[in-house]
Amino acid sequence: MPEKYMNYYVELLSATVNDIVLRNISLQANAKISDDVIAEQQQHVQNAIEQQNTINDLNSQISTMQQSITAVEESKHQLAHIDTFRSELIKARKENDDLHDYYDRLVTELNSQITYLELTPAQRKKINKINTHELSPIVKDGGAF
Repeated sequence: MPEKYMNYYVELLSATVNDIVLRNISLQANAKISDDVIAEQQQHVQNAIEQQNTINDLNSQISTMQQSITAVEESKHQLAHIDTFRSELIKARKENDDLHDYYDRLVTELNSQITYLELTPAQRKKINKINTHELSPIVKDGGAF
């Protein structure tokens, strides 16, 4: 019986060792597969986080650009108002210059009238005679002497 016992013992021991070795190998393979799957999933999660960060950055840039666009549009409107004001200012300046020229002519004319009125009647008569002579055209009668 000891021989039979030993045979069964060795056979069971071999089967148990084989079973333990196979289970150990299977568990190690499952552990490696699990590690690979976990690493893969971590990479997917990392990629998703990076994409989300990129999306957030792009949204931030879009927001900044929209604010810049709004500021540019506001500046354009202000520039249009400034151009309108400038045009009105140029128009008012021209009107002012025209009015200034008119008053200069009027003052000159009034000064010459004052000067004329300050003259004695004899001097006025002389000036009137000269002015009348200058205004009348010279007539040539066509006769020969």
